[in-house]
Amino acid sequence: MSRPPRALLPLLVAVGAVAGLVAVPGASPAAAAVAVCSDLSTPVQHRVKPATGTGLLTTSSTEADRAVSAYGFTGDRGTAFRASATARSGLAGLHRLYAARTGDFLYSTDASEVRQAVSDGYADQGVRFHVATSAASCLTPVERWTKGGRHQMVTAPASTKALTAAGWRRERVAFYARPATTATTPVSGQPGLVTKPIATTKGTTFSFAAVPDTQQEVVGAGDTRMTNRSSWVLQQKQMSFVLQTGDLVNWDTPDHAQWARAKRGLAPLEKAKLPYTFAVGNHDTMATGVGGSARDATRSHTLLRDTDTLNSYFDAADFRGVGGAFEAGKVDNVYTLYSAGGLKWMVLTLEFCPRAAVVAWAKKVVASHPTYNVIISTHYYLTKAGKIGTTNSGYGDTSPDYVWKNLVRQYPNIKLVFSGHVGKARKARVDTGLKGNKVYSFLTTMHDRDTNPTRLVTIDTKARTLKTNVYAPKDKKSWAEYTQTIKGLTFVR
Repeated sequence: MSRPPRALLPLLVAVGAVAGLVAVPGASPAAAAVAVCSDLSTPVQHRVKPATGTGLLTTSSTEADRAVSAYGFTGDRGTAFRASATARSGLAGLHRLYAARTGDFLYSTDASEVRQAVSDGYADQGVRFHVATSAASCLTPVERWTKGGRHQMVTAPASTKALTAAGWRRERVAFYARPATTATTPVSGQPGLVTKPIATTKGTTFSFAAVPDTQQEVVGAGDTRMTNRSSWVLQQKQMSFVLQTGDLVNWDTPDHAQWARAKRGLAPLEKAKLPYTFAVGNHDTMATGVGGSARDATRSHTLLRDTDTLNSYFDAADFRGVGGAFEAGKVDNVYTLYSAGGLKWMVLTLEFCPRAAVVAWAKKVVASHPTYNVIISTHYYLTKAGKIGTTNSGYGDTSPDYVWKNLVRQYPNIKLVFSGHVGKARKARVDTGLKGNKVYSFLTTMHDRDTNPTRLVTIDTKARTLKTNVYAPKDKKSWAEYTQTIKGLTFVR
């Protein structure tokens, strides 16, 4: 029979009465959750025992360190989410229970479930911290999964494919907490950000470039493909802006050589003051290590949000036209404002399978700009089969389907979505929003090792047409199968 870690023995005392389940009289669960979001500020560390999958959640750094170094919880997943260290109105106390027989930790806010677990042999360690039991836009769900009598807590939506393949079964959403990263910035009014669209072209016709994954273009020193593309883009008529759909680099190294090459490759655009943005791909974060594989597969979810190196090379001033950002000092989630073709345009750039809080922020941004035609750029949206993805692809928080249901289909001014990550480039997918409006989504992935594919998009707002083709300026190569003309577009004014 396994025994509990010595460091945890003082905690294995049943508290007798189950306490901490707090309700707010007269308030709906959702309203109560929103009211207490600011109280959820304490980081909760997540440590996992790889041999069993059992996880330890704790607000104590000392306990977390001892669990890793002395008791086999070597899977350090960093800060899983944020909770409240003390009782607050509208929050429920989360009990941590330990089963010495299996070495399992069970977490619950339900009084009857806690009592049943104790009768089944679990020792109630008491309320470890406080969480919400109802969903809200500022919260992320935490799911409980089970396998062979053990339990695992996962910030949801979980990587269902990987967990299911490993034999785990989803029980339910156990509670809601604040995402690990909570800092947000105002939608407008920040110093240095624009409040009006910057004019890029005149007339009713304009073009923009949608650049695919460029990760192969910065691996070797002396590769000029990215610079060549930037120079070619500047030669095109009525060019308004450039967007890139993620995996700007392949992996980071101690000398950050690939980021330096990417910066040089985009320098012509900056020098000419042509606006551009790029979405954050998994290869642009610390989730991907040298060689292109996972840096630490047990921490990919946490490392995906580590973009410190990226943000040390690029900022809003490089992009131009930035109207706001989700996080201060970061370009992971930003929106840019332009006028082109006689209309106002917004390019909304979202992180990989964005956090629920990011989607909530994006909704506010789009809703507060009803006269802007919105283009969304994100790394993962369409699958290689051209369908809207339904999982987080093993990395992010939500899924493309979540983004579609909670953002894209909700607003008639969202017109286009561009993504990469998987498969190859495709012609447009057409979906219908809740207001009967058409949304055109393009997969731009190429992963070319030899040349520099670029999707050129030309919109005529008077004729209501969109024309697109894929062309590589390095060797003047075209892909006829991606050439397309769409008629009957509608715009907001």
